[in-house]
Amino acid sequence: MQIIPFKEPAAWQSQITLNSVIFILYFRWNAMNKYWVMNIFDRNDNPIVLGIKVVSNFNLTKQFSAINGMPQGDIICQNILGMWIDIMRFDMGQTTELIYYELNELTAISI
Repeated sequence: MQIIPFKEPAAWQSQITLNSVIFILYFRWNAMNKYWVMNIFDRNDNPIVLGIKVVSNFNLTKQFSAINGMPQGDIICQNILGMWIDIMRFDMGQTTELIYYELNELTAISI
């Protein structure tokens, strides 16, 4: 399990290593509709998946696992207060966290 650090600006990017592979994650706050969007790029800034809506308590990447180049594990945005509420602009790192679970780690935790 690895917490993905979140920053405050409305649009930002971060290079992160997941399972020994470097990825670039781009985040953008959609002010009109009030949600975060995540894009996943490879280390050379080639897009892998674009436009993932970040919602709490949901596996954000499972549906894209068959796409070539995707992280092997799962990225989940978890509400650390145990609530099922929408994520607001400054909630990340406060009431919700992005967590990366390595391959099969999430299954082992769920059992």
